[in-house]
Amino acid sequence: MVSLLVRLVVRDYQDTEAPKVRQGYGILCGIVGVILNVFLFAGKFLAGLISGSIAITADAFNNLSDAGSSIITLVGFKMAGQEPDPHHPFGHGRIEYIAGLLVSVAILIMSFELVKSSINKILHPEPIESSPLIIGILIVSILIKMYMAFYNKQIGKRINSAAMGATAMDSMSDTVATTVVLITTLVAAATGLHLDGWCGVGVGIFVFFAGVNAVKDTIGPLLGQPPEPEFVDKIERIILRYEAEGVLGM
Repeated sequence: MVSLLVRLVVRDYQDTEAPKVRQGYGILCGIVGVILNVFLFAGKFLAGLISGSIAITADAFNNLSDAGSSIITLVGFKMAGQEPDPHHPFGHGRIEYIAGLLVSVAILIMSFELVKSSINKILHPEPIESSPLIIGILIVSILIKMYMAFYNKQIGKRINSAAMGATAMDSMSDTVATTVVLITTLVAAATGLHLDGWCGVGVGIFVFFAGVNAVKDTIGPLLGQPPEPEFVDKIERIILRYEAEGVLGM
């Protein structure tokens, strides 16, 4: 779906190094992310109210925060695509990395909140209800998040974007989190065991490490890091095109 939208919406979509094209990719993915995450929040929040599960409710608000992260990505790409000006003669491209860093910090905050609410659930356990509607909502959520992780990762590779990579990591951590919530709901329905809080802690720890990795991926380009060998080779090929004009080597 996103690939089709790219062809329809992003002009010159194959020229992924052009700032305006990168901006188009980022804005499109941000809009799609906001729509899907708001949809997931509504479904999971309803399931959490019906079931009384803190894990499902926490997962719902995780998706709501993801919608906020998608807005950050959208605004970040919009600002990064601005033309150079006297105050920023090299352009605004690094705003994209700042957007990715903000998304990563949002992941870390959500992991902390999830662990805190899960510990409260361990101390004060409550029965969890399950129904075909709740199970269906969770399964659909998992499939949607898997798709979001896939297209964010693919587009992140296509335009070489750390921000999109952080968003893909966020979606993948959500996939794992919702899968664990589904398993605990099924176990509670089958055996009566209340593993809701414990699994919530496990998911929170997993999301925390995903956030740490996302921070590393986005903060490196901001601080400065060695160029990729492919990038160096590309510069060399560009320079050596001018051998006829007197360029002997580099």
